[in-house]
Amino acid sequence: MALPFLHLLLLSLASIMLIRTSADTTTDSSSNTTHLHFYLHDTVSGSNPTAVQVTTGPTKLKGTGAYGFGSMFMIDDPLTEDPNLTSNAVGRAQGFYAYSGLSGTELMLSANIVLTGGDYNGSTITVFGRDNFADSVRELPVIGGSGKFRMARGYMLIKTHSANTATADAVLDVDLYVSNGDGGVIDESVPSSGGGGAAPTGGVTSKTTGVSSSSNILLCPNYVAILVMSCFLAKQLIFSI
Repeated sequence: MALPFLHLLLLSLASIMLIRTSADTTTDSSSNTTHLHFYLHDTVSGSNPTAVQVTTGPTKLKGTGAYGFGSMFMIDDPLTEDPNLTSNAVGRAQGFYAYSGLSGTELMLSANIVLTGGDYNGSTITVFGRDNFADSVRELPVIGGSGKFRMARGYMLIKTHSANTATADAVLDVDLYVSNGDGGVIDESVPSSGGGGAAPTGGVTSKTTGVSSSSNILLCPNYVAILVMSCFLAKQLIFSI
């Protein structure tokens, strides 16, 4: 009778350890989602452009004027609270976009959204993706960030507020939905980007919502099989006594 009892004991201990491991790796987690809204001013024309062409593609694209497939622009576009360029500044969009589609309306956009106003002063959000400006709404993924948006994930929605076909200048209506990768928790002991200094008055329009989720102990088929076997051996042991 010692052998069945030993089997029962070992299997029961294994079941408890596996279930305990499952519980330790499915602890409660929470994430904070922040909604930022602002306007981006992309100015190609004039004596002080914020978007400068650095390459010219050899193949001219229909409907783009002088721009060709592969044409690239470096940008340092201002971000404001309202569509008016003279409204409160909240940051810059620094990076580049390139004509990456033969249709003539598809761009590859890579930009750091550098925030300079309010609570997010010095923090950045990095976006990278496809921007087909022929669409009324475009979605680009958020691939990272710094400061209060360290390890950020999310997405950016772009709508064209106004566009001048003669000059190629445009004002974009931007909504950013961002959450931090580490449960929305930032280690305040680690210096954020942008150094110190007082934050300027005002800032991006934002709304933060907390979303909590919890997980119960999950029993995978292996755990269930062990428990069933333990019960079977216990039954055999009882009837053999």
